[in-house]
Amino acid sequence: MEPEFELRGLSVEYEKADQAEGAGTETVLQSIDLQIRPGQWLGVAGPNGSGKSTLGLVLAGLSGYSSGIREPGWTEGRRIGMVMQNPESQIVGETVWEDVCFGLEWLELETAERKARAAAALERVGLTAKKEEKVERLSGGQKQLLAIAGSLAAGSPMIVFDEATAMLDPVSRERVWKAAKDLTQEGTAVVWITQWMEELAGSGAMLALEKGRVIYSGTPSGFFYGKEDEDAPSEKTPCEQLGFTAPYPVRLVQELMRQGFRLSSRPLTVEEAVRAVEAIR
Repeated sequence: MEPEFELRGLSVEYEKADQAEGAGTETVLQSIDLQIRPGQWLGVAGPNGSGKSTLGLVLAGLSGYSSGIREPGWTEGRRIGMVMQNPESQIVGETVWEDVCFGLEWLELETAERKARAAAALERVGLTAKKEEKVERLSGGQKQLLAIAGSLAAGSPMIVFDEATAMLDPVSRERVWKAAKDLTQEGTAVVWITQWMEELAGSGAMLALEKGRVIYSGTPSGFFYGKEDEDAPSEKTPCEQLGFTAPYPVRLVQELMRQGFRLSSRPLTVEEAVRAVEAIR
């Protein structure tokens, strides 16, 4: 069994930017413990300033850390990809083909291998027909798919998505989310950082941050409903403690539970909620 990608007791401190607050350091992440397996989908939630983006940068190897251990495990020697919030911030090529090939220039690959990787990556995200298109003519969603293709072409074993759908319309958001979800079926680990609660419902595991600390680590069900052994939702779930509103299907089921209905499951999606409600008729 391959060793897990792991963070152990990892902390990040920066020098204070605001001199008015006095000299010293600011703790952005504190004592983070985390394991990620191949093909896993890890959802990360937290309010602004909670340290989510810093965690993403550390995972991707784009930021250092002050203390603790970052054990690359099965990602050893391979670049971890990252898809950021603003599509424009990660585009370097003039055309789709040039952009997806750019990251491959740093790898010691034969020309034929680079072309094969680029073509396969574009096919996986559905951009083959846009191969010769100028990047400036792509939609926001297509630009995010192009960023995913770049990571795939480079052979990234794990891709970090930092608020990757925040600037997209609902249709593009769904397309990017589905493309990322498909990656896990092929063995690529996905770290999905978001404030869209609906996007977290499909996570295999979840992590919630507040002021640089992990306040929740577990399943999406536990995050939205509270303790698994309670017949009614907790007075305040981890989701509510962070000030977020749970997805509508969750809120509907929570209300039914408060009214005394006993459900055999804790639905997270519309489809699951429909099945659960039909079962209590």
